[in-house]
Amino acid sequence: MIIKFTDIHNPEGVLQKPKPASEYIPDWYKEAKTYLHPSGKQRLMDDNSPYSTVKKCMPLFDMMTAGYIIETPYDIYVTQTEDGPYFRHGEMEAVAFQSMNQTQNHPYFRDINYAVRLVHPWSIETPKGWSIMVMEPQHHEPGPIVCSSGIVDTDRYPMPFNIFLKLRDPNFEGVIEAGTPLVQVIPFKRDNWTSKLGGDKEKENVIKFKIGRAHV
Repeated sequence: MIIKFTDIHNPEGVLQKPKPASEYIPDWYKEAKTYLHPSGKQRLMDDNSPYSTVKKCMPLFDMMTAGYIIETPYDIYVTQTEDGPYFRHGEMEAVAFQSMNQTQNHPYFRDINYAVRLVHPWSIETPKGWSIMVMEPQHHEPGPIVCSSGIVDTDRYPMPFNIFLKLRDPNFEGVIEAGTPLVQVIPFKRDNWTSKLGGDKEKENVIKFKIGRAHV
């Protein structure tokens, strides 16, 4: 499958293109131990629970490395004013303020008095039937800005989309440098789902699986 990123503002490709999230593994994870046993190897504790750490958690690793990372393509300058923080940027017209009336008491905006959106410069196209999830980079150190999450049907809407942002520290003032990981983009295939409850057969399969894993 192919996901296509097109820089509509700068076709010469000067900006850093989105890269696989697997290239942004944070230092805390790289430095973490895999096992707590003094030998550094897999061993069971007295209660038969493993010595393994969060580094052996595949759901965490798979989430952290899924999809692509879009960086801030320019420096964002933040200053504090009597009316709240003010965001300035480089040459591109990408940061814009909107009326708070448009937020309609959304929980994301309840603790702030500003609605700021950033339009990233990338057109993202996916094959028919595929969309993208957009969220903050998962399991990374918290950055200076918090970005709203959402889903974009990029097979139907390939234009750059808005990302609402706010300061993690409301008193932050300074520069958010170009190249700061901004959002994580994860492609997924749309489908219709129904749900049902499992019965005795499913329960037995889970128990067998658990017993088998205990002896691995």
